[in-house]
Amino acid sequence: MGDDRWVQGTLEGELTLGGEPNAVPTARRFIAQALAAEPDHVVEDAEQLVSELVTNAILHGAAPVTVRLLRAERGVRVEVEDASRAFPVLSRPSTDTMTGRGLSLVAALAREWGVTESPGGKVVWAELGDGSDETVAAPVGGLEFEATTEAPDPAAGPRFAVQIGAVPTDLLLAAKAHIDNVVREFTFVKADQAASGGQLPEPIAQLVETVTSDFAEARDAIKRQALAAAARGDSETDLILHLPASAADAGERYLAALDAADRYGRAARLLTLGAPVLHRVFRRWYVEALIDQLRAAANGEAPPRPPMFPQALADEVDRLSALEDTWERLQLLQRVTRELTGAVTVADITEVIVRNSIATLGAQSVRIYLLGDDGMLRTAAVGGDIASSRTYPDLSLDDDLPGPLAVRTGVAMYFRNREQLTARFPQLAGIYPGETSLHVTPLRVGEHTLGVLTMSFAAVTDVDEETQIAFVGALADAVAQAFERALAMERADVARRRLAFLAEASVVFAASLDFQATLDAVCRLLAPTLADWCIIQLVQSDRLEIAAVHHNDPGQVAWARSMAGKFPMAGERPGGAPDVVASGESQLFQELDSDVIEAMAASEEHRDVIRALGMSSAMVVPLTGRSGTFGAITLLYADSGRRYAVEDVSFVEDVARRAALALETAETFREQSGRLADVRRVADATQRAILAPVPPRLGSISLAGRYVSATAEALIGGDLYEVVPRQGGVRLLVGDVRGKGLAAIRIATIVLGDFRAAAADIADLSEVARQMDRRLRPYLADEDFATAVLADIGDDGSYTVVSCGHPPPLLVAGGAAGELSVVHSLPLGLGASPTATEGWLNPGDRLLLYTDGVIEARDPDRRFVDLSWVISPLEGGELQYALDDVLERLHRFAGRELGDDVALIAAEYRP
Repeated sequence: MGDDRWVQGTLEGELTLGGEPNAVPTARRFIAQALAAEPDHVVEDAEQLVSELVTNAILHGAAPVTVRLLRAERGVRVEVEDASRAFPVLSRPSTDTMTGRGLSLVAALAREWGVTESPGGKVVWAELGDGSDETVAAPVGGLEFEATTEAPDPAAGPRFAVQIGAVPTDLLLAAKAHIDNVVREFTFVKADQAASGGQLPEPIAQLVETVTSDFAEARDAIKRQALAAAARGDSETDLILHLPASAADAGERYLAALDAADRYGRAARLLTLGAPVLHRVFRRWYVEALIDQLRAAANGEAPPRPPMFPQALADEVDRLSALEDTWERLQLLQRVTRELTGAVTVADITEVIVRNSIATLGAQSVRIYLLGDDGMLRTAAVGGDIASSRTYPDLSLDDDLPGPLAVRTGVAMYFRNREQLTARFPQLAGIYPGETSLHVTPLRVGEHTLGVLTMSFAAVTDVDEETQIAFVGALADAVAQAFERALAMERADVARRRLAFLAEASVVFAASLDFQATLDAVCRLLAPTLADWCIIQLVQSDRLEIAAVHHNDPGQVAWARSMAGKFPMAGERPGGAPDVVASGESQLFQELDSDVIEAMAASEEHRDVIRALGMSSAMVVPLTGRSGTFGAITLLYADSGRRYAVEDVSFVEDVARRAALALETAETFREQSGRLADVRRVADATQRAILAPVPPRLGSISLAGRYVSATAEALIGGDLYEVVPRQGGVRLLVGDVRGKGLAAIRIATIVLGDFRAAAADIADLSEVARQMDRRLRPYLADEDFATAVLADIGDDGSYTVVSCGHPPPLLVAGGAAGELSVVHSLPLGLGASPTATEGWLNPGDRLLLYTDGVIEARDPDRRFVDLSWVISPLEGGELQYALDDVLERLHRFAGRELGDDVALIAAEYRP
């Protein structure tokens, strides 16, 4: 327990600790109680001594820790015993480390202190005298610089000598001091875990164990040799260690654990900061040298000579220089990416790329092509010194040029100089001035290719070849993502504007039943929105005749009409409108080049006239209605310089179909109104002219529709119905316009047109009704409105119903009929905003939509009809016959002359 001078000392007390976090306060209280009768300065010194010795045992020893207080004539003695034989060392004074100061304080307070072995480990002791003796500032026996006395572990196997070589002593001590700080902090973490009974997460627990214990023997030996060299005044320490082969694996774990601890320190998750770069380089150098020598020795090989530390430093400088270049490149890429995030349009994106590539990266030239749906690469941006700025504006994917080749293969290309470039592509000689390198990189998002980015660099540039290749590749990825986002936004905007255009077209087309007015309305709508010129040709007596021509400039229209008698208009010659009318298939002329103009021209003079118009692009679409194709619409871009794309064709065809239905309705009304004489025939024919026949089946839905006029003396009514197929189902409308006569018919046609447009394009049925309400309002007089019920039936049997001041539909299910419970809203034109009712139809279930002429029918005694009796035929039998039976019952009750018009649509779910 100590030297012989204390054999006869009296044991005043003993305390056993387990390394718990409160071990130091517990030890101080123990000493204070045991020395309660001593002067205050003795108690304070003893408390300070036990604090430092217990802390040293917890940090650098092993539990259990035993504290003893002995008393004799010469004073008191504090002993702290732990289970480790690793002796403590007295470190050099330093302001950079949190460890090592305790023993210096012990040396300052104690008269004598030292370390002795014990059967279970070691005892660190310190004596406090009675004031008659001077304090001895160094431990007895020079133990502060001895190697560890920890007995070698026989299970670890033989030990091998490791010679690392001369290391700067100051650097070695500074690095070890930083590691001691980490060990100190992690030791307290272990102690807290043991005392609290809690468990650290496995990765953290493993990290703590590795840093504090795994490499402890080698770490302790290095520290002792460094301190000894410092005491001798040696500027370098020649490290020689004797370690088992297992220390090599421990060294690898130790390096990884210290790297992890540095990450915690940089993230401010430790009190100890991350190690300086010099320390990290140094520890990796000597630990890797130790690992290499141990493994060679274990394999019976000659230990490799470690590289000199200055060489390791030089290698790290080279690595950091490369990292600095990479960091600068990443900073540039981040700045460009940040600007691309704010770029909304394709033009914005190309401006960002051209500006940064030339001004910041030092590119000589930059060019961006975007891939169109027609397989053409078209220039989206060009900048810098490039002779081809006006050449190769468009490229075909079949062209033997770098851009098309990169798109076809999906592989980036790099040409180090002009010789390489022209050897592969001789046609590009002279395009790039001076000696040039060229990067050609496809713009891809996943498997989708958007275009290609080309960048050239002068032979002498501040940016090296490797940096160019890496940066251009990363830049191309960022550009592709930005283009994908911008193009998606543009497509969404185009779709929104086209949807609004179709809705407007439906209203315009349905606004008049006058045939010529409808023709003019079609032309005025299409030009200038979708064309500079709009020409409508109709089949008249087996010939195509021009029925309408429109241009924003009336003078141009007058000129065109004067030319019509002298030359055929565009699209009249074979290959244009005649072929479109005959085939029913549209034709697109994206580029009206000389070959197309030559085919269009009837003569040389005609060709000169066409060229004078400056036509750049054309499209011819059929006018196809219920009766077939009866004409064609020719759209031309000329003075605007715009061009049609492939995706424009389907949209214009949709507009043409709506125009054809409007023209057919107007023509039917014109023909019927000229022949009908009595009011009944006018009412019936007019109503049928605007009501399309109901198809017997659409998808999973069987359909039947009926319209019955009221008495012969009644004015023309406003009852209406319509069926619009859509993907995945069908939409139905039954409505009733307030009032009678031609005004009611006019409003009915507008309601039908609004429904056809909205039902085909808007997914939400309530929004369909709201749009119909908004569109209808400008055409209504003060007291006009229309009631309506809308239904959407899916191919899966789902249905949605909305009511705008109209009688609710009837549901026939399971052989019984009943009224659907719906939420009514205001009629159309008065602020309709309905709430949808949803449900499911089973196979064989039926819905009946009807106007109030059914429920308001009366018998001669003025009694209202029994609705359940009238509709009972719908509870069985074929749909068409069942609807006829419903009307028969209605006539049987009210007589042959009904008091109001009746419109009915029945739908049966038959998957």
